[in-house]
Amino acid sequence: MQPTSPCQPRNLLLFGLMLLLSSCFDSSVHGQDVLPLQAPEGMKVQQPKDPALMYLKRHLNLRRGLIKRVCQLSEIDVKNLDSVGEDWIKLELPKGAAKQDGILKQGLPLFFRGAPGQIAGNDPVKIRKIQSLLDKKLTDDLSQEQREQVQTAIEESERFECEANAQVLVSLMDKRFILTADQRESLELKIASWLKGKSLYMEHYTLQNNYLPDIPASVVENVLTSDQRMRFKAINKITFDRLGTELQMLQHQQPLAEQDY
Repeated sequence: MQPTSPCQPRNLLLFGLMLLLSSCFDSSVHGQDVLPLQAPEGMKVQQPKDPALMYLKRHLNLRRGLIKRVCQLSEIDVKNLDSVGEDWIKLELPKGAAKQDGILKQGLPLFFRGAPGQIAGNDPVKIRKIQSLLDKKLTDDLSQEQREQVQTAIEESERFECEANAQVLVSLMDKRFILTADQRESLELKIASWLKGKSLYMEHYTLQNNYLPDIPASVVENVLTSDQRMRFKAINKITFDRLGTELQMLQHQQPLAEQDY
């Protein structure tokens, strides 16, 4: 009988189960350090990715592209834009980071009832703050006119997104309530206004038709009939934040390119 190879499927399966179980506990037991699991000999373990870094690099690429599209830039302007990159993001990410306790507090909520939990080390509030700092960094050397052009383009993009998302949500409501044309038009305006400044992971609502975001009753109550309001109240409502969800998904996604753009 040939000796068992450490990289046979049975050993790999056992290692995977041990790794999964170890992620559910703190890194210490009764004050004693727990030694990290060792992969079977010959097994290549993928290095962990930083979802926050990947997300911010993509935001950087989008913002830089928008600025180049809407502004007439000099060679110096372009050079200043291109000088802001991964190194700047890596310097900002550790600032204000909370100390982790060794356990990944995120759960498995993507397709279950419940909003995505916060990913350890990737606080959405902190990342949004870095996004704002990054936007400022990219426009600091622009003229006042150019900054206004950029801001107008951003606002137009966000307005279009809110209106499009409102239309999707109203179409989902229409399947439940049988809305009139006037109701659809009125709800699209009200929900688009409510969505301003919010970031929803819309794919969840299009795939899971039994859910709506947590739209306040005050947004729709003057448009719906009494029977429709009762149906609206009975629908499962949960707000899936796009940033939090994308950070969670980026942990398991292969980079699109070397720069993760």
